[in-house]
Amino acid sequence: MLLGAVRFFIAIIWFVVCCSVGVILAFLRPFHPSHMRWSGRLFGLPLFKVFGMSLKIRGENYLNERPCVFISNHQNNMDLIVMGAICPPRTVTLGKIEILYIPLFGLVYWLFGNILIVRGNKQKSKKSMVKVTETIRNKDISVWIMPEGTRSRGRGLLPFKSGAFRTAIDAQVPIVPICLNNYHHLIDPKKVKSGVVNCEVLPPIETKGLSMSDASDLAKRCHELMKNKIDQLDKESIQ
Repeated sequence: MLLGAVRFFIAIIWFVVCCSVGVILAFLRPFHPSHMRWSGRLFGLPLFKVFGMSLKIRGENYLNERPCVFISNHQNNMDLIVMGAICPPRTVTLGKIEILYIPLFGLVYWLFGNILIVRGNKQKSKKSMVKVTETIRNKDISVWIMPEGTRSRGRGLLPFKSGAFRTAIDAQVPIVPICLNNYHHLIDPKKVKSGVVNCEVLPPIETKGLSMSDASDLAKRCHELMKNKIDQLDKESIQ
């Protein structure tokens, strides 16, 4: 219990430190596409050590695909650490507008070039996704999206929303799935060695020649591929 509390305290302090450094850099070079990678690793990699976690990754070469739409499963607040540790080059993320209201972090998140969307408002959501497409096309930047749209918290891979797939088709760029084992119940901060995060990056899935009418089938195809791979990673995690 004490070990877990100490780890979370260190994580909070480190979070504040990284955000403070991020604010300075963001004001010096606002909206630069490399910010997310260096800051993510600055934040995530040390916290893997702090929490006694280890990371095993396969298919890492596919993280260099650009521009593209990266998709991954969304589990809990630990995703921030995991995403930071493996963030690809010149990649920004898609986040809710409410992130802006998080002290310090919201400012850094915006100045780092991440794209904020308004959920629950179809018109504003569409405008946000148009901005995503323009960012990919015009700035040679990839976007990381979690198509489940909410944290699964140990419930397995939830159904996908269509936004990520419509965006990839609109921009005519590949989709690169990033599969992570279900670590929601596996990671235990109270243990010295708290658990292993198994990650596998799958080969790019081309969207050239596809139309918006193909988005639903593309989402189902990616969901099936990722579910099968996550099931395999789960089995590896308990061996």
